[in-house]
Amino acid sequence: MVLIKRNANGLELQAPFHPNLSLHAKALGGRWRGQEVGWVFSIDRAEALRALCMRVWGVDGTPEAFADLVQLRVEVDEQDFRYPIWEGYNNAVYLVGREIAASLKNRRAARPGRGVKFLSGKPNCRTYLNAYWTTVPNGSVFLLKETPRMAVDRIRSALDGHGRMEVLAA
Repeated sequence: MVLIKRNANGLELQAPFHPNLSLHAKALGGRWRGQEVGWVFSIDRAEALRALCMRVWGVDGTPEAFADLVQLRVEVDEQDFRYPIWEGYNNAVYLVGREIAASLKNRRAARPGRGVKFLSGKPNCRTYLNAYWTTVPNGSVFLLKETPRMAVDRIRSALDGHGRMEVLAA
């Protein structure tokens, strides 16, 4: 859940891990205050922080975004090989802030992300020397559970040239 809270000192962002978050948060003047608090920002960064949440997770950081949840059925069809989204080099595979698959610590296999159920195909891990790639192969189909309806358009846009999705009831 991505949530922006206002307190007496400013704004707190509680959000799941994303590999690009610290870079963007620091650019907005954010400071990491640990797992309990999350990222802290000055109050004047509220609009930029909401825009960051929309760009990374497809939601605006309000609790209302998580009141209306749907399930998505996603078919992987990678057509844009210049910028593949179904590969994570030394990282997990993300789709609009959601971890879809991650390699195990031993780099011998990969596992689905939280709230992801593969119906066909499965994520895998390839290694070469000290590097690894987490991949979701073409033709894979998975369910993305408990997805905020607010994020659907952002996900649909991210899938352009990379796959298709269908919105199912929650």
